[in-house]
Amino acid sequence: MGSVSRFLNCFMSQRWEDLVMLHYEEDHGIIQASLPDDLIVDECQQKAWLSVVAFRLTNLRIRPFTCLRWSDFWEVNLRTYVRDHNGRKGVWFYSLDSSDLFGVVGARMLYGLRYNFSRIKRTGSSLDGCMQYFSKQAGGEESMIDIQWPTGETASSSSDDLDQFLLERYRFWAKRRFASSSSSACVRHQPYETVSLSKAHYQGSLFSRQGFGEPTAGPARAHYCPGFSVEATAPSWMFSISGQANQR
Repeated sequence: MGSVSRFLNCFMSQRWEDLVMLHYEEDHGIIQASLPDDLIVDECQQKAWLSVVAFRLTNLRIRPFTCLRWSDFWEVNLRTYVRDHNGRKGVWFYSLDSSDLFGVVGARMLYGLRYNFSRIKRTGSSLDGCMQYFSKQAGGEESMIDIQWPTGETASSSSDDLDQFLLERYRFWAKRRFASSSSSACVRHQPYETVSLSKAHYQGSLFSRQGFGEPTAGPARAHYCPGFSVEATAPSWMFSISGQANQR
């Protein structure tokens, strides 16, 4: 693999910590109508899904400026599960709230992701088996996630089909402003090791901001993951201008 290809395929590294993931069933047609024409709703057990995900992002490094230290920050996002017409599976982000303004600007410019600056804080800890995320956007919209799991339970991998569908996603799509089609990038990390939550409550405006109804019941499935290191490829336009084949 050439140096340019290595650079593009190992463009970014980071760590995701204290991931909270709440998964809700949604009507296939409603989700499909919200997607770009080149993406198709992906389903499991004949159901389409929306997920609220919150976590802490640490140790962010972007090549070739890996010597520059980036402040840790919090993120809360709303996503769904998609595939393209070539059958490649991944996620589509409706919104990504971040507590780091520079990260918001950078992600929008590089990948075309729908990042927004928000005031985010987290209380609780993994040692106590409980955690709360609070997010407040500049416009005043607020969201809250409150979770709990049995103390002492160890995170582990799952072979359950639905868990695999919801967790093991290694590609994401975005659509840059004025672009005619969506583009994707890939992430690499170890398989998820999670704990199933005994309590999982969300309230806020994440769904309604995107034209969906807010959940009236708890999530159909909910996970907590301690975290792992992640590598990400460069945005697809960098592959294009360098003359390299796009990532897998």
